[in-house]
Amino acid sequence: MVALLYIGIKFLAYSGWIFWGQRTLRNEPAPSPFAALALGFLRLCLGLFFGVLIYLLSAALLSHLGYGLTPNILTYLAVYVPVRWLEWSIMAVILAPGSFSQFFFGVAKPDRLWRLGGIVISCLADIPLIIGLGGVIPTGRFLC
Repeated sequence: MVALLYIGIKFLAYSGWIFWGQRTLRNEPAPSPFAALALGFLRLCLGLFFGVLIYLLSAALLSHLGYGLTPNILTYLAVYVPVRWLEWSIMAVILAPGSFSQFFFGVAKPDRLWRLGGIVISCLADIPLIIGLGGVIPTGRFLC
C-alpha cells in the first residue's frame, strides 16, 4: 500500500511540476493538463530507468561510507540530487526543445530554477515513503 501511495504522489507531483514548466519554459498561457499528465508519467518512467543507476551508485558509496543515518543522508544527497538533475534536464529539453545545446546547465536562470525545483519536488515526494518505512532513508533503492 505504501508503494502505491508513493508512486501516486510522485506521479501527481511530477505532473504538477511539469504543468508549471509548460507555463515557464514554453510560455504557454493555457497549458494542457493532459500533456502534463503524459509527461509526468514519462518522468516517473525515467525515475524507474535511472533507479538502476541510483542503486549501483548508492551501493558503491555506502560501501565506502558505512551504514547509519549520516552515511544514508550523505549518500542520498550525493547520488539522488545529481541523478535527479539529469532526469529533470531531460524533461526540460522535452519542454523547451531548443535547449539541447545547454543540456547539463540549462538555457537561462528560469530553466535552471525549474530543474532545481524539480529536484526539490522529487525529494519532498520521498517523505511519505521515508515516514512509511519508520524514518529510514532507503538509499540504494528505487527512489527516483
